[in-house]
Amino acid sequence: MERVASHLGVGRAAVHTRTRLAGMTRPADWIEPDREPSVYAAASELAKMLALSGARLRAHTARLEQAGLLERRTAANGSRSRRAGTGLFFSGVIDRFSKLLAFDAKLTTARHEAIYLRGQRSTHWRCLRRALEQLRDVASQDARVQAMEDAWAAWPRADRLHAMTLDALTAHEREADALTRAALDLLETFQKSTDRPLENERSHLQDTSEDSSLSCDARTEGRLPMAEPAFGQPSRLPLVSSRPEAENGRKGGPNAARSEWLTKLGPERLFRLASPEMQFYLSGRADPERLRFYDFIWTAERRVLDLGIHPSAWSDACTAMGEEGATVAMLILDARRGDAVAPIISPGGYLRGMTRAWLQGHLNMMGSLIGLSERRRREEAP
Repeated sequence: MERVASHLGVGRAAVHTRTRLAGMTRPADWIEPDREPSVYAAASELAKMLALSGARLRAHTARLEQAGLLERRTAANGSRSRRAGTGLFFSGVIDRFSKLLAFDAKLTTARHEAIYLRGQRSTHWRCLRRALEQLRDVASQDARVQAMEDAWAAWPRADRLHAMTLDALTAHEREADALTRAALDLLETFQKSTDRPLENERSHLQDTSEDSSLSCDARTEGRLPMAEPAFGQPSRLPLVSSRPEAENGRKGGPNAARSEWLTKLGPERLFRLASPEMQFYLSGRADPERLRFYDFIWTAERRVLDLGIHPSAWSDACTAMGEEGATVAMLILDARRGDAVAPIISPGGYLRGMTRAWLQGHLNMMGSLIGLSERRRREEAP
């Protein structure tokens, strides 16, 4: 009731009043078919019990009645009594309960979608910031770069997103995504014109390696160190990280080379390992050979929503593994949902389990990707 009341036009104070009034009823009256939960005390007595003025209590009960959460039945002189069958009644709520429950489920779905949209906007913000930093170094006077800077500066602050309607938030996320992709496309254009990687960009291997060349040694491949932020050519797979050290421009350290195995996969092979549902989203963004890792992050976040995974499970995964690791974990999880031998029943629980295994140093995502590759090979075999 507390979750849906505000969407029915009932304020918190009125909801609190209703909760206390309902607490004055007899519990059996809520479940016995021949009874009605009700309060018979006089309005003046109720006001004293609730520490409210008479006018405030009347305002609250009137608003609750308008929302269908309460019914007032009074005698001609305004009196209330059990014998006369007058007072404040809650039976209407029981009759509407299934509709209120469905409304609550709808609100919960919308709330989760808003959380994911804000998360995606955060992804766009970080990726666009890095792209603009590189564009400033090579084309600070270009009118297109300045226009992108101005559009980015006009984005609402993160705390303002909570006040936006779902439709407005959806529209803003799409605009943010489009601006980020435009910045990456412009960055690619400048890279091609210089025929070399831009400053601060890592070199990434093309998709030329064979599956058999990838090691599944858990001692070296068990965890995915985060790579330095980079934006490569479409035929390469740039890695995007949200770890604090990457945000501060620090190097990944001596273990950073371990993530090279992911870049060897390339976008086309990673696309082939994804589930049909994830491939559907990815295909809508670019051809497989032109996908960026940014597209995989966006798609992973959409699949989190589709699979009903709680926002906290995805947030915990990103915090522990970074966006790169969490995205690969989602790709593996999503692809294994329909496994004939060991299907995943609870995607949210499975993701939390992967996060725990990562923190304990036991998660071998390389081995999982190799397993997916072998399954795809068997499925495609004549």
